[in-house]
Amino acid sequence: MTFAVTITREPCSLPTLVILSGPLLTYGLAWSGMFLLRSSKFRLFAYTLIFASFAHVRFIQTLTGRGDELILAQQWFGISSRAIVALIVFLIGLPPVILAYRAIANQRRTLVFICSWLLPLPVLFIILISNALLFGANGDEIQVATLLGIPLVVLIVDLIASALLVTLSTRYLKEEA
Repeated sequence: MTFAVTITREPCSLPTLVILSGPLLTYGLAWSGMFLLRSSKFRLFAYTLIFASFAHVRFIQTLTGRGDELILAQQWFGISSRAIVALIVFLIGLPPVILAYRAIANQRRTLVFICSWLLPLPVLFIILISNALLFGANGDEIQVATLLGIPLVVLIVDLIASALLVTLSTRYLKEEA
């Protein structure tokens, strides 16, 4: 597992499940946020989930030849065209983004939306560049320490992100109650 793609090592008894984990988490967060937008109590948290999930920009990594979606599309449907897979990925991420736009109750709705959509792009590019530097062009040259096959740098970043999500979300939910 790297920042951008999951590569299973032999012997792996559930390789498809491992490859599905990234997209399921990403789209699961975005779509959960979309459904939470209905609640006035959780609307800001839901909006944050949609854009923090990076589901709306996953198509970019697909266009660059990375991403679990390319592997799954090839395995399941025999589709190897980056453009077609990127279009499908874009369309999967579109409904939460559209509803997030509609949920903005600000006079500068379009500006807020554009910033929300585009501000994660520098972070995505940093992730893609660091992924290539740490794990090689194909993501299969792990040259760093691992724990259970997961590079420590990925594990640490994921743990920090999870801790921040739990800490900040519980703080936000307590203030709203």
